[in-house]
Amino acid sequence: MVQRLGLLLLIIIAVTAPAAAQGGQFCVRAFEDRNANGRLDAGEPLLARGVGVNLLNADGVIIASAVLDDSPTAAQGVICFQQLAEGQYSISITSADYTPTTPDNLTAAISATGLPTVIEFGGQRALAPTPTPAARSPLASLEGRDQLIRIGLAGLGALAVIAMMGLTGAVVYALAFRPSPPTSDRRRTTGSMAVVSPRDTGELPRS
Repeated sequence: MVQRLGLLLLIIIAVTAPAAAQGGQFCVRAFEDRNANGRLDAGEPLLARGVGVNLLNADGVIIASAVLDDSPTAAQGVICFQQLAEGQYSISITSADYTPTTPDNLTAAISATGLPTVIEFGGQRALAPTPTPAARSPLASLEGRDQLIRIGLAGLGALAVIAMMGLTGAVVYALAFRPSPPTSDRRRTTGSMAVVSPRDTGELPRS
């Protein structure tokens, strides 16, 4: 409670000193809501960047915009719109760095002579989106399958060439190194024998 009152006092001093009696003020105080309970708790830091605010009139038309990075009260986490005519205004809060834990669209009645209207915006650090794999088109799937088929056919062709070369080599080796047929030894050949007639031998024929 003391922390809230101290911060509110700082905001009032910061935004009312240069703009006293010059109209109403609508302010946003941004903080990092680490426990996501929608309240500024002890130990939770105020934000000094990464928050943008649009101010809309009663007709829903944006009449002013501000970025926390450029706010003169950024050290207090505060963006203020000053010198507002009395009436109803809305605040629209955006942030690419923080996910809201409090409402990011609020409406309030602003008095031209009253204290600044301060609303709080809490946010948690936004997680970086996880990249998702791109969906493969049917055409890409067909191209991948055709490529696999071509690779398979090329492999089979290479195996066939290797087998053919091996068979050819075996045939050439067999023809080149087959054993020669044995040659006859003429020294052991007696030649042909002529038939000897009994008359030549002097023997009488047997009866």
